[in-house]
Amino acid sequence: MIKDAGLGPIMTDNFMGTLMSKVVFNAVVNTLCTMFEIQMGQFIEYPGVKDMATQLMNESFDACERAGIHLVETRQAEVESVDYVSRVANPYHYPSMYQDFSKGRPTEVDYINGYIAKIGREHDYVCRTHEFITHEVHMAEMMRKYKQQPAAATVAAK
Repeated sequence: MIKDAGLGPIMTDNFMGTLMSKVVFNAVVNTLCTMFEIQMGQFIEYPGVKDMATQLMNESFDACERAGIHLVETRQAEVESVDYVSRVANPYHYPSMYQDFSKGRPTEVDYINGYIAKIGREHDYVCRTHEFITHEVHMAEMMRKYKQQPAAATVAAK
């Protein structure tokens, strides 16, 4: 039935590699779109995105390799996926982390960038960029209390 729908499922014994391939993608797109409160298509307009994605992917892959986790895609394929999905497949999409952030809920950054950093630490590798981004998102979550909403500002002025 799934094949008939054209979804093309693939059976794998590499559960962690499959799972982490999605996590490393989200560690780039979800987090950075959330930090700037932008859609994926807006994110990909920045000329430095490929460099940023490459830096985060390299840390992710290095941590996973040290942990014995073999991702199903290559580093280059993951970077290209960030470009394609942001530019072509979902340019108007706000990632799930942004959805939580914009509604005042805690984000899943600890389960994405934080998890990659944890894997690295557990295998004597420091994922400095993932550590930094995790702190940055938590700081942004905390700083939401200082953002004054337009409606609240109007009520307060009366």
